[in-house]
Amino acid sequence: MKRTAIFTFLVLFSLMAVSQYITPDTGVSWNLDDLVQNSSGIVTFEDDSYYLWDDITISESDTILIYSDGILHISAGKLITVEGTLKVNPPANFIFTAVDTTQNYLGFRFENSGYSHLANCTVEFGGGIKLIGSDMTIDNCIIRKNDKSYSSGAIDLFQSNPLIKNCTIYENEGPAIQSAANAASSAEISQNTIYHNNTANENMPQINMGTTAEGEELKIFDNNIEGYYDNAGGIAVSTLAGGSVLCRIEGNVIKNNRYGIAVYGNNISSVITGNTISDNNIQNDPMLGGSGINFWGDTTNVSIVSENDISGNLWGITIMNKAKPNLGQVEDDTVNVGRNLIYDNGNEGTVYALYNNTPGNIFAENNYWGTYDIDTVEMYIFHQPDDPSLGFVDYLPIKDYLTGEKENTDKRNIGLIKSFYPNPVKNTGIIVFNTSTSGKMKKVEIFNIFGKRLFYVKTKKDILSLNTSGITEGFYMIRVQTGKTFDFYNFLKQ
Repeated sequence: MKRTAIFTFLVLFSLMAVSQYITPDTGVSWNLDDLVQNSSGIVTFEDDSYYLWDDITISESDTILIYSDGILHISAGKLITVEGTLKVNPPANFIFTAVDTTQNYLGFRFENSGYSHLANCTVEFGGGIKLIGSDMTIDNCIIRKNDKSYSSGAIDLFQSNPLIKNCTIYENEGPAIQSAANAASSAEISQNTIYHNNTANENMPQINMGTTAEGEELKIFDNNIEGYYDNAGGIAVSTLAGGSVLCRIEGNVIKNNRYGIAVYGNNISSVITGNTISDNNIQNDPMLGGSGINFWGDTTNVSIVSENDISGNLWGITIMNKAKPNLGQVEDDTVNVGRNLIYDNGNEGTVYALYNNTPGNIFAENNYWGTYDIDTVEMYIFHQPDDPSLGFVDYLPIKDYLTGEKENTDKRNIGLIKSFYPNPVKNTGIIVFNTSTSGKMKKVEIFNIFGKRLFYVKTKKDILSLNTSGITEGFYMIRVQTGKTFDFYNFLKQ
């Protein structure tokens, strides 16, 4: 019995002796071998690998450097806290993994650690990477198979503005990258490959961002984001917990998610340009998602949406509540070039290129809608002609996509119509035709916002006077056709 008691005491003493290690906070700059020598068994080296057996904290004034390839096996439930600096930059790859890959370690916590840098490393089988007040860099890393035991996302931001680039982030239990709803963070997320995250299949996107830092822009550039789980969306930015968002979403390929991009809340200013947003329909329930881009919020949710390729989704673009995105407005001084290609989107046998479910008017000029037939385009866009309580979508002119001709970026100087004045008009409007139409027969029509033709004339004149005294106040569209060529102009009657 005495021998058993002594053995039990020695085991307990041994376990108590191995406890959390905190670096000395004296400005040391150590590598892993230094930790092996100084951590009293918390960090060990055996069989060509390093092992971490308990929690470790890198103190505020201290730095740990990992500049060689290798592996650190981390015991289940243990946490690496970085209050100082951790710099990882091996020539090929350094792996942070679990001792037992069926029992994840807790993960990483970077707190006020702006000088830390993770490069050329793999972070796997942990509980995520949490950044608190840390404007650090994560570059060319593989981040995979992490659960949510410590962080809601594989990379979780709280009041942090990191650079996350060139990484491959996949098969994590939660989002690949997320920021707290009420803790302003303005990351730059660029050139990453992000796929098959949200293995828990909860209603979460793969990139899930909340309010941004004042005056700092959230940048989501040139990422490949591919879904697999039918509740996982592509990218979401939101202000549901208050605050504001300033962001650019540019050059991404977003496919096979529940939805492509969601911009949700008030006080959001976004630029969404140059993205390919395709086949985000895997949940296949149009009442729950499937939009290429969805806007929801009041009139402070504004966006410039241009040069995106949006196809194969259940809805092309949906606008809800009172959100006010601009999808194209080519006036004298171009506000938005448009040039979005929005085609082959729909559900239950109906094409839905754009669904304006708001009372406000929406600019959507100079886009391609999958057809040049005006009546067909009207069928693809749901707005005031379909429901009088909704706002009108100004979708003319249409971008000439397939023919390769120059688009009408300045519709008053390019095309058949050179100018129309005054605008707004009261009783008489003057159309000046381009010199290319001189001597040619021109068919001139005026349509109201419901698509009803109010005026029709044929003329060979170079200047045409229109009597508008008999029409009510509102927006109207002029259509001019010569042979197979046509042009459009919108005006306001006062």
